[in-house]
Amino acid sequence: MKVLVSSDDTGAAKLVVFKKGTDTSKKDSTGPSLVKNCLARPNSSYKTRIAHLLNYDYQYLIASRYGGVVSIYDFEEAEQTKEEGQKEQEQEQELFTHIKDYQIPIEKDDKPVALCKSEKLDSVLLAYESGKVFLLYLGNLEFEPFELDVPRTGPISAFTVNQHQENVVAYGGKENDLQIVELFDSKLNSNVFKGDYKCALKPKTIFKAKNVRNDHLDLRVPIWITNILFFDNAAKKGQYKLITSTRYGQLRLYDMAHGRKPTNDFQVTDSAILRLAFADDEQTQVVVTDTHSLIAKYSLSQIDKRAFKTNSASAGDIIKPVPRLLGKFAGGNTGATFAVQVYDNVAAFGGLDRYLRAFNTDDRELLAKIYLGVEISSLIILDDEDEVDKEEQDQKRKREEEEAHEEEEMWNQLSKKRDVRY
Repeated sequence: MKVLVSSDDTGAAKLVVFKKGTDTSKKDSTGPSLVKNCLARPNSSYKTRIAHLLNYDYQYLIASRYGGVVSIYDFEEAEQTKEEGQKEQEQEQELFTHIKDYQIPIEKDDKPVALCKSEKLDSVLLAYESGKVFLLYLGNLEFEPFELDVPRTGPISAFTVNQHQENVVAYGGKENDLQIVELFDSKLNSNVFKGDYKCALKPKTIFKAKNVRNDHLDLRVPIWITNILFFDNAAKKGQYKLITSTRYGQLRLYDMAHGRKPTNDFQVTDSAILRLAFADDEQTQVVVTDTHSLIAKYSLSQIDKRAFKTNSASAGDIIKPVPRLLGKFAGGNTGATFAVQVYDNVAAFGGLDRYLRAFNTDDRELLAKIYLGVEISSLIILDDEDEVDKEEQDQKRKREEEEAHEEEEMWNQLSKKRDVRY
């Protein structure tokens, strides 16, 4: 497997290549075949820390850094040899070729919230805590990032793009409830940058959520969105379905066809939910991490009606339904988990305890556990296959090609003999 993780301690990243079954917490276990620093910038500081990593169609590797810097790299990796006695200058060779840095015009303390791609515009979107959203056009790297005029009603801590309709985004934050915004007309594409693109990109709000009803004490329920995901199975075009997580341990499901309030409001933990990701292609399961040690998988189709229980002096026992807990990812995790990605049937996690962990999402089997010595804030899985598997596949393909060539030669010879005979 090949995973790229960001390092909060160094302001750079680490490329980790390993086989499934690697566990550095065990004395006799085989270690990773490669752990190498990359994406470092001169004069590393707090501002050079990487907040988000994005693989843009295996063409560009993009890193969003604190301080408003966005780094663009060529995705093609420099050749790395594994022979003993490798020259020192080859060992120090950069893994990804740095192309350019952009400085996003933000306030001093503004922090990056999301880095999303918009293939329709051949661009990436960068969202910041202040609510500012910038677009960076990758079709021509001479273009400078520019701010989109999105409706702003407060700070945001979550921002996402609808991958099936990339002109539609959703965001929200602390006391800033869910909004869905159409950034541009769905008929537009990257050709818009050949003309007056700033006038053509006109964001407009198409949905504003309403808070849930007051609690049992008739107190307003606070709002603090931490993650947003679009469902694929919208009932019809324009009727979006979403799921959000909150700083108060809630999962909320929204369906525009059923009004502005959540259709379901589930309390799954007493801690703040940090990361939320779909665990299967059908989007009936989610992976949740929190500020403590929770890394768990929940079902959205199986609901336990009497699973969450609290006691109130005035109202007595309060019982609420929650999604069924399908199991926890048991890998000895301690502390907050900030980095999560689900790739096919592999889920990778990283956080404060400085371990990179990979699991099978189906049975939650631990595939790898690697101590990296750095706090991990984001990661991307570049390849989920073992290097050994690749070699075997290459050898098998080569044998099949040779057999096909030999068979073709045999038939050619038989054909020549037949022609001579007749």
